[in-house]
Amino acid sequence: MPADEKDSAATNRLLDLLRSQQTGKSTTEGNASGTVDANSDTETPEPVVEKPAAPPVGKISTSIVPDAIVDEVPPQPEASTPVSSDEIKAKLGKLGIQSEPANPVEPQSVETEDAVPQGTAAALMDAQEDLAPATEGSSEATLPQTEPAPLDNSGEEDTLGFDPEYFQLHKDVSPPNKALDILYEFSNWAFGIRRKITVQCTANSIRVLKLIASGNRNVVESMEEYRLPYTVDEQKITHRDDLLSHILDTFDPKLWKKDTMFGMYSSQIETLTKVFKAPPVKGKEMQELITWTAKKNLPFSSENINIDYQALESEKGELKKNIIIGVANNESITHLMEVYKKRKFDLQNVTTIPYLDWQTFHHCYPDRLRGCVAIVHMNRNETTITMIKSGKMEFNREMAVGVKDYHKALVQRVMVGNDAVNITDDMATDYLMRYGIPTDTEKDIPDTGISLYKISIFLRPVTERMTSEINRSLDYFKKQVADVECQEIYFTGPGASIPNLVSEFQSKLDRTVEHLNPLRQGDFEISPEMELDYQMIPAYVTNFALALKRSSGINLLPTERKQHFQFKIFNKLTLVLATILLPIYMILSYFSYSETEFMVGSVAKMNGQWQKLSEQSQEYFVMRADLEHLGNYWGFLGNDRINSENQIKFLKLISSEIPDNIKVTSLIFRPASSQEDGAIKQGTHVDRIAMSGFVQAHAGIADIQLTNFIMRLESLALFSKIEREVQGNPSSDDVRLFFTLKLSANIK
Repeated sequence: MPADEKDSAATNRLLDLLRSQQTGKSTTEGNASGTVDANSDTETPEPVVEKPAAPPVGKISTSIVPDAIVDEVPPQPEASTPVSSDEIKAKLGKLGIQSEPANPVEPQSVETEDAVPQGTAAALMDAQEDLAPATEGSSEATLPQTEPAPLDNSGEEDTLGFDPEYFQLHKDVSPPNKALDILYEFSNWAFGIRRKITVQCTANSIRVLKLIASGNRNVVESMEEYRLPYTVDEQKITHRDDLLSHILDTFDPKLWKKDTMFGMYSSQIETLTKVFKAPPVKGKEMQELITWTAKKNLPFSSENINIDYQALESEKGELKKNIIIGVANNESITHLMEVYKKRKFDLQNVTTIPYLDWQTFHHCYPDRLRGCVAIVHMNRNETTITMIKSGKMEFNREMAVGVKDYHKALVQRVMVGNDAVNITDDMATDYLMRYGIPTDTEKDIPDTGISLYKISIFLRPVTERMTSEINRSLDYFKKQVADVECQEIYFTGPGASIPNLVSEFQSKLDRTVEHLNPLRQGDFEISPEMELDYQMIPAYVTNFALALKRSSGINLLPTERKQHFQFKIFNKLTLVLATILLPIYMILSYFSYSETEFMVGSVAKMNGQWQKLSEQSQEYFVMRADLEHLGNYWGFLGNDRINSENQIKFLKLISSEIPDNIKVTSLIFRPASSQEDGAIKQGTHVDRIAMSGFVQAHAGIADIQLTNFIMRLESLALFSKIEREVQGNPSSDDVRLFFTLKLSANIK
């Protein structure tokens, strides 16, 4: 830094000291040496983060952002004893050309400052001269050291408010259950969410989060951000639709075959979230009430819209239910769906910011669902505040202030000494994400020499405006819901990635202010190959929320598209059943076809053999078939000619089996009979046949021939029982053997 510029900086610090002595207000710039090093090790962090520079705030307007500041000197209050800059320079001596000290002032020096009487400028300057040599020596001793650098960087990171320990798993979260993971794996397969890619599209950037579903958890593979304008292959992309198309083109085209779920939020989709109390109605009346409420006071056309809602359980004693309604312009959604469809990707979830923030809080903070909290989501062009009472969304409001206002506040012309420096858009983005709301206003930005004090001055009006808007929302909600006080405020969105923003609002809102932590319940694990930038977690909270299973409670895609994914499990189960049953069906069909072919061949073969038989043989087989089938109707056709025909067929069949040496003398059909109550009743069907005759042979041979005849009758399978009665005891000289056979019909 040039000597005249350092001289001017020292002068400014002493003027601030004088002003604090005159007004009686404290300041972080009012130590004896006029410098504070934020990188030095201190036991208490309060002077570094929690205490902003008070004296300049009292004199600078918070209504507008100054276009240019041409001098580093803050506005001077009226002093009782005027001191010229020349006199101060004379008292400072060599301080104006010394390097800025790296270590804080010793405690005894601060005590000396406190002991100085108010309004004594000369004593203050004398104390400044006494401390100069000691400060110079400490600076020379610490500058060559390089080993403590990591400690300083970590301390600076903690000062910026992005402590990695904050974004860790909550202590009360139980480890994953391996048995349940198997069920979740099946669920992931059934519903097609084995991989997840969530896209957050804002006005100037697109953030992509890639995850792999592992049981009930999601392993984060990458967090990528694409900013407009985006240069690829020496071509500059300036429109976000073209950038989205380029990003989708970089994905593996086979992803759609791997059960990949795509969820998206885009600021170009016109959406609205409403919460209202519904009376105890059901069915068609509830649908009409929801449709009427959704179309009421829409900021866009109500002709072509998508509506989805979620009904919350009412509290005890309340009849009305909280209904959350999401409404979206279907034209903008259809346009995005076409972008995905051209690349064979299916967009599965589109919802609203308030619903995502509420679901993230409800899922990640189950231990804080009592009371009232507010979630402030800072996007680029707007900020959305969502009020949650007892875990239920009660109210949401959109404010016309966002990250762009902080960005615009830094894009201006600044005088550094005698030179003018123009802060460009890229420089403003870099300063905003590197320094945020500066707490150590004594430092300068390297390379440009712009004082962080000026950066804090530029950003202060935007912070005041944001504070006013948040307080207005809290006051309005308090009037609507009696006896409710907001206890906690959670910041999320791209604006929450600005360093020190949360700590700044912590002091201004007088409430507990924290970042919204999406990693709190262990739903997301960071891949070991990925180096996580904790500062960017708030900017990706929307991406994390889209990856939660419960974020599909309100889905603003067209109904037919949602049903395609809702019933995807049935499609897959049908596919599984078809995969299992189709081979079985084909095998059975093959065997059935083979059997049919075999039977057809057998019939053809039998027909061929049948044609070779004589007419007498054919008549024999026909008689047997008729007796087997028509005999069942004897009882019903006892007086019909069919009965007589069957008897004749029996006679023919038996006669065809009688050998020549056996003569049948009588064949009697005996109907079955039963005796009930002493009365004999005839049956209705033939039960037995009595056949009498004799064998024309000697006794020994006749018995054998009669036995063979009985066996032939048994082979006909028409009789269940054959009883033999031999009449008399013939001698060996007899040439005839008389017999009687009782045949029991085998027809049921």
